[in-house]
Amino acid sequence: MSDRHRHRPDKKAGKSKAAKGETSKASASRRSRDGVSLADRLGDAPQRGAGPATVLPGGSKSRAVEPQSRRQLRQQREAERQKARQRWIVTGLAVLAVVVVGVLLVLWLANRGDQGAAPLEDQRTERTLTMTLAAAGDPATSGALMVYDADNGMAGAVLVPSRLFVEGPTPGGLPFGDTVQLGETGAPGTSLADTLGVVVDDTWQVSNAMLGQLVTAADGVLVDVDTDIIAKTPSGQDEVVVNAGEGQLLGPKDAVAFATYLGPDENEESRLARFGQVLASTTQRLPEQRDDLLAALDDIDATENATLNSESLADFLLGFGDVGRGGDTSYQSLPVKPLETGSRNPALIVEPEGLDRLRAGLLADSLPPDAGGDEIVVLVQNGVGTPGLEQDAAALLRDEGYGFFNGGNANQFGRDQTLVLIPDSTPASEALGEDVAATLGVPASSVQVTEQGSSIADVIVILGADFKP
Repeated sequence: MSDRHRHRPDKKAGKSKAAKGETSKASASRRSRDGVSLADRLGDAPQRGAGPATVLPGGSKSRAVEPQSRRQLRQQREAERQKARQRWIVTGLAVLAVVVVGVLLVLWLANRGDQGAAPLEDQRTERTLTMTLAAAGDPATSGALMVYDADNGMAGAVLVPSRLFVEGPTPGGLPFGDTVQLGETGAPGTSLADTLGVVVDDTWQVSNAMLGQLVTAADGVLVDVDTDIIAKTPSGQDEVVVNAGEGQLLGPKDAVAFATYLGPDENEESRLARFGQVLASTTQRLPEQRDDLLAALDDIDATENATLNSESLADFLLGFGDVGRGGDTSYQSLPVKPLETGSRNPALIVEPEGLDRLRAGLLADSLPPDAGGDEIVVLVQNGVGTPGLEQDAAALLRDEGYGFFNGGNANQFGRDQTLVLIPDSTPASEALGEDVAATLGVPASSVQVTEQGSSIADVIVILGADFKP
């Protein structure tokens, strides 16, 4: 939490300086008047014992100047010219020294900056690519954080559900699937990087139509269809478009239907597994020659919504697919848990222990140098129903240096007492909860220990009617 004590200018010190300034001006004025008076008196006074004199500028007098010969004058002028030349030489050497020191300093700093970047750029060998799948104009149905390490011959993918609540793109956060509708090509990757605390190098947004074209370029995908895939006919009737069965080679239309299907009683894990099958088979069956793959990607304008060019995408997919053909690519779903209970489609948050395992394993080479951070984040839910109540809480929290995450509405409205939920009963957590409660103006009795937890927040607040912004 940021320091609440802010520096304020010392008004008394300012007044003291001003007073000293006025005193200095008055003293200077007095000295000026006294000096003029004394000079006038000295100018009018007779000079005793003085012979002929030369008057110098300023009205003062000095002793008489003895006559000089021409030789003495030439010597004097030569001495003055010699001194002038010496001054120019010294000045030139000083300027040259400053320039040399400046150049050396710039080179040193540049070399130091290169050395500072070395741990991330020179030692890190894996590349990460966030891929999303979405119909045109709709939220993404699934996503994947693809990882490829050319030096170590390693590849893997973390499958990301669309309902994962992510940080970054908006002040209050939003579901991962909605990031494709923000109008920023890199938004899905940026939000995933912020939420997982890893480096994401690039983002690749794939439409359903483009996935079909990729499947065509791969001559179909080989998958195990775990259930009948049902779609609506133009008349609104349910129709089986893909029958369940193992080892089926699907064309573009059926592959897209399979990758995006979520049955009425299924959870997000089922759709992610289907999407993962299609992704794995597509990358393994795409052309293995670089020129052929590059031509296929250019034909379908695959990088229309990507932060990397077609050459870089081709290289990534070639390496990723080659590892997959060897059977060494790992696919795993991002470990998540519901943020809210009692809802049919609850928002999902990352499960902390599972994320730790990912960061220690598959994503270990993509941890940023400054991973961790010191900002304390508070997730706030509206348990009253009054519109904008959580934004009022956000203003108070941000004023005190807390990070704010918008958790939306609670499962039920009409809550009387605010809850400040902390992850454990340690003294540090209890002190944090009490400080958050005091910031919101609710009693310390609001603080309770919960097992709900959140990887994106240190404290969870459910606002009640006792919260008065």
